[in-house]
Amino acid sequence: MTQRTCDKCGKPLPPGARFCTECGAAAKPDTRPVSVRLQEDLGQNHEVLGELGHGGFAIVFLVRDHVEGRYLAVKVMRKELIYSKSMVRRFRREISYASKLQHPNIVPVAFSVERIDLVYYAMPRIRGTPLHKRLEQEGALPVEETMGILRQLAAALAYAHEHDVVHRDVKPSNVIVGQDRMVQILDFGVAKGLTHESGNLTASGELIGSPEYMSPEQAAGSSDLDHRTDIYSWGIVGFELLTGKPPFLGTTVTEVLYKQMADKPPDMKQKRPDAPDHLVSVVNRCLEKDPDDRWDRMRDAMRALLPP
Repeated sequence: MTQRTCDKCGKPLPPGARFCTECGAAAKPDTRPVSVRLQEDLGQNHEVLGELGHGGFAIVFLVRDHVEGRYLAVKVMRKELIYSKSMVRRFRREISYASKLQHPNIVPVAFSVERIDLVYYAMPRIRGTPLHKRLEQEGALPVEETMGILRQLAAALAYAHEHDVVHRDVKPSNVIVGQDRMVQILDFGVAKGLTHESGNLTASGELIGSPEYMSPEQAAGSSDLDHRTDIYSWGIVGFELLTGKPPFLGTTVTEVLYKQMADKPPDMKQKRPDAPDHLVSVVNRCLEKDPDDRWDRMRDAMRALLPP
């Protein structure tokens, strides 16, 4: 591991330092790879093994914790976004929500760190498959497995709602199905506190979330979203688990958003004749365009999944 040193006096520089603590000289920008800087910051008790995935907001690394004897998924905010106050607030909010939501079906936060040019948090590495990968590989899932996934996902969302948090980005890629069939949801990056926030932290008019899983009110750009937007997205996931595809697809984002707001979902029974009537009814009620016509609470939908 390469240690940064001061160009003027040669003394080692602390992680993220902009000035030498010995002579006060300005340090050159740290251009080393994120993995190298993360390894330096974590220290010898942790070992960065490689990249698990990346997106426009963060990079996720696999890390071995030698002290606890476990593997971690460490989510590092992209360096170019650290100087955006709104992006840092969003990252802090994600850490805050995930930290306070202690539930078996929600991936917990192990620890978090915020430096001048390095912001990250660590989660236990879940051994399992992202739900969207299962759908890509297998298409529609068996009815019993679908019901099991929906129940566990509903339990996690109900718990979050009861703690005044709306996820706002419920979709298969944010759901992990473990080897023991334990279902866990992650990524509270666009979550909203019902009692602490109004509006979004994004620029005015910018949509947050994934178009194929957005509620009509979310697709319309409303900032007044409550727990019923998650109930709609949960219904979209249920539709996809039963049929292999989300109900509203298109060649452009605008087309998908329009369908979310205006079109009725396809007939599930026609696409999946073996689906139980009560399950189809639960999902259809979630997909009502008017939030008042959906289930009042996530727990109500979860209970309705039980066979009549």
